[in-house]
Amino acid sequence: MQDEFSRLVSQFRNEQNASFNTQANGFSTNSSIQPASAPKRRIEITLDYQLRNTQPALRIGDSELINKGEFITVIGAPASGKSNLLEDLMAGFVCHVTNTPYLYSMVDFHYPAATSSSRGLFIDFERPSDDVARSLKRTLKRLSVNESLIENGRLRNVATYSMIELETAEQKREEIRQLLEEAVIQGTPFDYLVLDGCLDLTKDMNDSEDAVLVVRWIRTLASEFNLAIICTLHPNKNSETAAGHFGSFLHRYSRAFLLLKLVSQPDGTRVLTSSFDLGKLSHSHHPVEKYFNWDTNKDFFMPVDYHKPIPKAGQAKLKDIIQKAFSKLLSTQASSMELKKVVLEISGENESKVKRMLSEAVEFGHLRLEGTRRNATYHLCIPKGK
Repeated sequence: MQDEFSRLVSQFRNEQNASFNTQANGFSTNSSIQPASAPKRRIEITLDYQLRNTQPALRIGDSELINKGEFITVIGAPASGKSNLLEDLMAGFVCHVTNTPYLYSMVDFHYPAATSSSRGLFIDFERPSDDVARSLKRTLKRLSVNESLIENGRLRNVATYSMIELETAEQKREEIRQLLEEAVIQGTPFDYLVLDGCLDLTKDMNDSEDAVLVVRWIRTLASEFNLAIICTLHPNKNSETAAGHFGSFLHRYSRAFLLLKLVSQPDGTRVLTSSFDLGKLSHSHHPVEKYFNWDTNKDFFMPVDYHKPIPKAGQAKLKDIIQKAFSKLLSTQASSMELKKVVLEISGENESKVKRMLSEAVEFGHLRLEGTRRNATYHLCIPKGK
């Protein structure tokens, strides 16, 4: 039986390699991530082209993050709350696919593309197996220890693995591919993949050639298996920048790039945000800004209201810039592109800073944002003469 299964895996790989290597992306499908040697062909995109994914695979509140076939990255220092964030992601996913109310959501994840048959694969590279097991039990606690959500000792529709004992990056990539292939052959493919601590997939984060190939490998998995992939990564020490060449290439190709950090002592409030220099939301103009801290009664993180302390002088300056921008536009509303262009001129700041300024203006009630990323409109909410 095992020999027959191995034969099916081998056959699947051969078929996938033969078909995928003819695509225009040029990514290899084998675990050694060498560039595909088969000749590539161009693909003409016409108005008759059928879109593969038209529904977001993952949202936070109103912010669309990714479709299937894409990946996002969350960076966060040790003890910033990455593990708890992924527990929230897992618990919310289980509730969504089983149509069960989720009472303890931390950052308001949504899974529009997920169905009752969707499955999630959670891979942890950093923590010992005992810690991963404790994390799984905390996830169950978020689910109110609902026995109906447990099947054969596992959370329904979810598989969780620790790969800390695998010694090389190549072994880890091979194991992940094997898990994905076996699931396809068994008729239960995965739709979501979490790579917690994905730096372990590289030989050296500062080897630019290896970094390119590993990021290419992640993109290949997303496309080949039609996955929504969530990667986590540590930032450079005492900074909000992605670590090494690997982090730089992850940022380039991620559809969303978010930061998880501690914002308040001593209560330990954390924030998951897109409002930082490397912040990125390719599918949305609605910024991500979710605050949470430890709930001692529930024994896990829960959302909290938190207002960033902005100096009065800073608030006044921001308000003045917004008013000047709309005066120049001779209107009380403007498209995102129009407003950004004018605020860039008036403030003299760079584009990342202007994005943060507009996010803060919305947060403090100076602006109201309507529409999607491709059709976003800002409305002025400051009364005349104020």
